[in-house]
Amino acid sequence: MKTPATSVASRSFWMRLRESAPGALAVLLLASSFAAGLGACGDEKVVAVGGGPLEDVTFGDAPSDALQDTGTNPNTGLREIVVLHDTSRPLSVTITQNQLLRAKVVDYGLGGPAADVTLRFAIVSGADAGDASLSSFSAYTDTSGVGSVTFRSGTAADKTYTVQVSADGAEPVRFDVYVADSPRGDLRVALAYEGPIAVRNVHIRLVNGQFTCGQFSPINPPVDVIGEKTLLGVGTGDVVWQNLPASQRFTVVATAESQEGHLAASGCIDGVVIVGEQENKVTLTMFLLTLNPAGVYDSTSVFDFTGAIPGQVGELVSQISLLFTSPGHFLIDQVKSIAAAYVGELITNAVFGLFEDTVADVIDDWMFNNSPQWIQDILQVGSDLLQVVNNLEMQAELRISKLSNDYYVQGALLWDGIVLYWHWGCPEQGQPGYDPNCGRYVFNLAAFQNTQFPMDIIEGHFTATIQNFDQLDIDNHVIKINYGKLIIFVLNELILPALSGEHTLHDAILSFINCHAIGQSIGSFSLLGIDEQDVEDFCTSAVTTIVSPVEFILSGLALDSQLRMSGNATMLDDDDDLKVDAIVEGHFLGHFESDGQQGSPFTGVWEAFKTAVP
Repeated sequence: MKTPATSVASRSFWMRLRESAPGALAVLLLASSFAAGLGACGDEKVVAVGGGPLEDVTFGDAPSDALQDTGTNPNTGLREIVVLHDTSRPLSVTITQNQLLRAKVVDYGLGGPAADVTLRFAIVSGADAGDASLSSFSAYTDTSGVGSVTFRSGTAADKTYTVQVSADGAEPVRFDVYVADSPRGDLRVALAYEGPIAVRNVHIRLVNGQFTCGQFSPINPPVDVIGEKTLLGVGTGDVVWQNLPASQRFTVVATAESQEGHLAASGCIDGVVIVGEQENKVTLTMFLLTLNPAGVYDSTSVFDFTGAIPGQVGELVSQISLLFTSPGHFLIDQVKSIAAAYVGELITNAVFGLFEDTVADVIDDWMFNNSPQWIQDILQVGSDLLQVVNNLEMQAELRISKLSNDYYVQGALLWDGIVLYWHWGCPEQGQPGYDPNCGRYVFNLAAFQNTQFPMDIIEGHFTATIQNFDQLDIDNHVIKINYGKLIIFVLNELILPALSGEHTLHDAILSFINCHAIGQSIGSFSLLGIDEQDVEDFCTSAVTTIVSPVEFILSGLALDSQLRMSGNATMLDDDDDLKVDAIVEGHFLGHFESDGQQGSPFTGVWEAFKTAVP
């Protein structure tokens, strides 16, 4: 089939038009078919490289030798790049100027602009002689076929640069950019800072005056800068930029680190105008930034309650300690208490003073060295009782929120568990079967309800202030925790079950002595006329009599008590976004309050790690 003559002629016209004046081809097509698309580009004069004005022409068919498209649009014809400024002469800019470079891709097969095509920009000559640069080496075209990058002229004057723009399916185009000089002046920047902490590594940036302090964020400082310098600290000197163009506006921003290497201070000054032929001095004032600790944290606190319990509870704790460390003296003290009730303390002390230490030592020696093994086991683990309680680890969810200003916060410790450490029976490090977690016992709060003396651990609320950038000072506050009941809990739910499987001292002693077996053994001698049940009942009564004073002491521990404490800690911002990620190096100082009395001071350490933000 023959090709119509008109079609051949039309195709021949397009090919001749492209070879003779490719720029005119772009102007012709855009002017007659897509004026609205070019209208969005402004009133700039558009002349493609090598192009010029054309006479009126009649549209024909697009060339048939179409190139393969690599963008999102199918390539159905020849593409051309149109630079959207006058390329008949070099584009003139001044030093330190940022100039937008725009180009448009026209697809003649589609009959309009080519969207989503990658335009590649490059400085192909002049870069070695000057310091100009491009903000990016590529840009995608929009729905109007336009893509752009920024030409940053730098500080080297009287330089000419050649920029090339290319795209798949189109001939590259080139144009020149001339960087002109202007009257020059120097800028000296002095720093002022009076914050409560020392700062270091002050990073100072000089940017175009179009960027203002209202846009400045120390978390995300500007990256499109004219120059940047770093000082080791405030007071180590000024920063000077030389040969800046006169009458232009500049903005200077600065950030600084704490001694720990995290963002801590910042400053900004804008509207800086350079006066030519002189040094222009400005002072940039830096201010300490504020950390935001608001959020939810997993918190761990470890307390040392040794010798901190006041009043009656403290006296009972001392008796329990004496029971397990010197049972002889404990028994003598109990006998003395009974005797004093009848004959008075003066006579009792006078009589017992003659022999009590000697007798107590004899009892101690027998119980620790010659008594049945179960007695020695009880004494051994009983001596651990107070050590377990005195070194207490408490776990909580810590919630912090801001109050009236950036430096005042409130917090809540929502206790969710207690960790006790008791390494009885654990292989030591280096021994077979060693496990670093052996002896670590975790109890949730529900466990403290299902015991002989249920105990509530009430959440603690506090207020705190932020000082010296990263210091959190916690005000005095109260935590409801019953120390005496905690001792009973450790004995009944940790120590006694490990020894006997029982949860009270009375039941544990009975399991060791086994009165039922004793009754059967003695009752088997029927000639004596002793009933085995009577023997078992007598044995049980004897155990009850012996254990009752100890259980009486333990029950006395159930008196109400609470702890009152204050604290401090260091807030840590790991990623320099001014939001606290962890609270470390925390310390508590407080005292117990019980029976209307205040105990000796106790100490604690704590830390918290963020799990969620508000």
